Amino acid sequence: MNLTNNYKHLAIDIGASGGTAVVGSSGSDRQKLLEVYRFNNQMENSDAGLVWNINHLFKEILTSIKIASEKYPDLKSVGIDTWGVDYVLMNGDEPLLPVYAYRNDRTKSVIDEVHGIIPFEKLYGMTGCQFQRFNTLYQLYADKQANRLEKASDFLMLPDYFYYRLTGIKTHEYTNATTTGMVNPLTGEFDQDLVRTLGMPKRLFPKITQPGLCHPVRKEYSKTGLISVLVATHDTASAVES
Repeated sequence: MNLTNNYKHLAIDIGASGGTAVVGSSGSDRQKLLEVYRFNNQMENSDAGLVWNINHLFKEILTSIKIASEKYPDLKSVGIDTWGVDYVLMNGDEPLLPVYAYRNDRTKSVIDEVHGIIPFEKLYGMTGCQFQRFNTLYQLYADKQANRLEKASDFLMLPDYFYYRLTGIKTHEYTNATTTGMVNPLTGEFDQDLVRTLGMPKRLFPKITQPGLCHPVRKEYSKTGLISVLVATHDTASAVES
């Protein structure tokens, strides 16, 4: 299938077992989509348990952009979504490794402690987020207990991290932020009462950004003036939107 001569947009959907890059065209009555690349993803075993290889994933993002740009020189934008709950702790511009995978069992030892501070019934009332042992809240609390948060200037959900690598701009996109179990559904922001009660650094929880923000992709990654569009970065939200 050949796409029309309208603007072309690249969507990169990354799941826990693989990623897909699809180019679509805008401006026509009938939307057309064409898959241009697929790649594998998997959790890796390490001394710290199951982790993600974020460098591998970013290289595959760049490969997706390269293939799509070569096939469609009029490519205008790129958007990325991933699964929820997992994140990258940052120390300034650098990631604090490892990047834990949601199936890592490190949260088992902190769940009861969290619920001892805030009973789950109250926690659910504050965030409306169902209990899952891998929720970001429990992962971050495990990092707190391991003194990892002391070294962190901020944290980025996985797609936010990849956008940062592409543009140099840090954001906390709304749909993925809601998977943390730390967003107040009434304000649409991180619940600062919850942050204080759990003794987490306030600096890690800035204002949340709504989808739609656009920034230029760094020149070393795109020679055609490609724009990154902050989509609904949680894959479920993007699926609903589409």
